[in-house]
Amino acid sequence: MQSEEGTDWLLELLTELQLQQYFLRIRDELNVTRLSHFEYVKNEDLEKIGMGRPGQRRLWEAVKRRKAMCKRKSWMSKVGLGQGHPGQG
Repeated sequence: MQSEEGTDWLLELLTELQLQQYFLRIRDELNVTRLSHFEYVKNEDLEKIGMGRPGQRRLWEAVKRRKAMCKRKSWMSKVGLGQGHPGQG
């Protein structure tokens, strides 16, 4: 996945949803620079930046999916899955 250092992940997510016009507003007005920052965003905040309800629903679903993917990758790395097993070859 992407590192959460930059905001490329956010632009990529919004582009997939065809909501890229909200990138600067979400980043600058709502101060979302990490996936975890969405925990503090409310529907009212998205309405204030001009996002309609259908866009909000798509965004929340995508955020939920991406969080689940990150959790899975985090869990897999902790138990050593997804990497080569050392000492085997």
